Amino acid sequence: MNQSDIENRANLAGRAEAAVGAFADDVKNQVEEAATQAAATAERAYGQARDQVRDATASVAAAVEQQPLTALLIVGLIDGAIGFLLGRSWR
Repeated sequence: MNQSDIENRANLAGRAEAAVGAFADDVKNQVEEAATQAAATAERAYGQARDQVRDATASVAAAVEQQPLTALLIVGLIDGAIGFLLGRSWR
């Protein structure tokens, strides 16, 4: 093996190392971009869910304010049904 072969192999090894490094950086960047997009999607979904819960809470509050006796009747029926179901499971 002469000096020229050694230099060619060293040059080839250096280029291979640079290519592997560039590939690793590209994969890392793609993963980081995907993680950023997933986080943004999760934040949007959380915000939408939060807004829907707030809207539903406001609707229920308005309905209870407009018809409090009906709301109490509904709560009483639900409570009775839960009590009945729990009482049956203990026997």
